[in-house]
Amino acid sequence: MKNITHKKNILKVAFCIFALAVTFLSIGAIAAQSKIYIYAAASTTDTVRELIENYKKTGSSTAEFVTVFGSSGDLARQIEAGADANIFISADTKWVRYLDEKKLVEAGTSSIFASNELVIVASSKAKALKSPGKLFEALGDSNLAMGDTRSVPAGKYGMEALQYHRVWDRISGANKIAYYPDVRKVLNAVETLQCDFGIVYKTDAKMSSKVKVVYSFKGKSHSPIDYPVCVINGKNNDDVKAFMKFLKSRKAKAVLKKYGFAVK
Repeated sequence: MKNITHKKNILKVAFCIFALAVTFLSIGAIAAQSKIYIYAAASTTDTVRELIENYKKTGSSTAEFVTVFGSSGDLARQIEAGADANIFISADTKWVRYLDEKKLVEAGTSSIFASNELVIVASSKAKALKSPGKLFEALGDSNLAMGDTRSVPAGKYGMEALQYHRVWDRISGANKIAYYPDVRKVLNAVETLQCDFGIVYKTDAKMSSKVKVVYSFKGKSHSPIDYPVCVINGKNNDDVKAFMKFLKSRKAKAVLKKYGFAVK
């Protein structure tokens, strides 16, 4: 009898261990399924973080958010290489089209998220700047901080704007441009006096008390600065759909306006 009882106890313990293991595995699987990975342009960093916090307060979902910020071009290439992204927010329609051509955008999910403006910011020690056409003279011994024109939309827009004002060739030809991997690093370069001037978005300039806006580019001087958002193909679960719906809400638009973005 003792042997039988002992065997029963062993079986009970084994069953409990098995049940616990299954439970933990199930919890792990649920947690993995409820993560939303957002890959977003560096210029949306503060905005996206506040949007996520506001969304959590609605109680619509218990999903965990994982954010990755950087230049739109670099993020698009990471997604192309297999990065575990659900949502992509770009500072240029070019990179959403790029992913769409690779069949990586969920059909019907792409839309314009917001719009922005381009400005020249100056450090506390910068010389006076009357117009973009006088930028070369104002630089003196310093450099102009800009995003990499190949992968950073703000860099591309900046190049277009300086070409419009017929000063790009002179500045770039004299190697007077310091290129950075995203627009927030451009802002930091001016804040920390590494460069006297920088080209960033209006929304970035608004975030800093260490720089001043010395010129706002007219829209006709560069391509439209539109921010598209899309869902990555195969990653459109219910939690993602709910958050994408929230991004079109009045509450979300109020956050965008707070940070200086234009919305429709």
